[in-house]
Amino acid sequence: MVLVLVASPASAVLTPQVELDVTVVDEDGVPVEGVSVRGDFLGVVSGDGHVERQVTDEKGYVKLLGRSFFPVRVKAGKIGYYRSRVEVNTREVVNGKEVFRDREVTIMLREKRNPIPLYAIKYSGEIPVAEEWVGFDLQKADWVSPHGKGVSSDFLFRYEGEFAGINDAHGELKLRYPNEDDGMQQITRLYSNSSFKTPYEAPVSGYSSKAMKWFQAIGYDMDRRLVPNEAKTYFLRIRTISSEEGEIESALYGKLYGDIQYSLRSLRGGVSSIKFMYYLNPTPNDRNLEFAVGENLFKDLKHEQQVREP
Repeated sequence: MVLVLVASPASAVLTPQVELDVTVVDEDGVPVEGVSVRGDFLGVVSGDGHVERQVTDEKGYVKLLGRSFFPVRVKAGKIGYYRSRVEVNTREVVNGKEVFRDREVTIMLREKRNPIPLYAIKYSGEIPVAEEWVGFDLQKADWVSPHGKGVSSDFLFRYEGEFAGINDAHGELKLRYPNEDDGMQQITRLYSNSSFKTPYEAPVSGYSSKAMKWFQAIGYDMDRRLVPNEAKTYFLRIRTISSEEGEIESALYGKLYGDIQYSLRSLRGGVSSIKFMYYLNPTPNDRNLEFAVGENLFKDLKHEQQVREP
């Protein structure tokens, strides 16, 4: 079915009807039966938008029918799987006219394999000192003594900057590791439509111990900017113990969502504040990073610190 819209959405008498042929599969491409599929159709005419719900058949298939000027939000979920969500755009412009087309959509559901308790937190806090390397303990979510209750320096941070005013400020944040075999590697395959976006396990190798740094400025040396990127995601390896032959004997694995975010000056007037979200498996050599939401090893976290993604 193809509908051509002549009038503008605001003046249209009837929102175009579109049809979505939805197939739900697992990571191996096998159809998944019994999946609850919801389509949110968003019309502009009062009472036109609605929610369509169907359950997939043995071929993983459902048909969704509704009226919508805007992308249709399709959500799929089943017990034992992580929920997925896609937005389906049915509108095109052809020869200057808006055309609404039916679509075929494939949604992939990821199986819940072995969710486990992890240390997981959205950390935010002040860097205690400037122009010095200071350690941060990921398992304690705190700075190492004498600046906090941390014991092991898993990350080492150094901040240098100057804040002369809201239009004249700059700051550089550096991160390095205490062990040459510690490090991070960027995750290149993300499952953006799934609520569980990363691979199930961290890899054994491929970690870089190269120091990372970011530079931000306002009205100062703008060409030097290396602004933190929230879209990046990393695996991390810390507390690594290697044999004389270079074999990894023991290590802790985790993941970091986004670069380390930092301000040029903290709200309380200190040198800077930082924030980042990370997960850590405390069992040596266990690379499983499938987080059992609700079973956080950090206790009594504040609302803004809680992690609700696996």
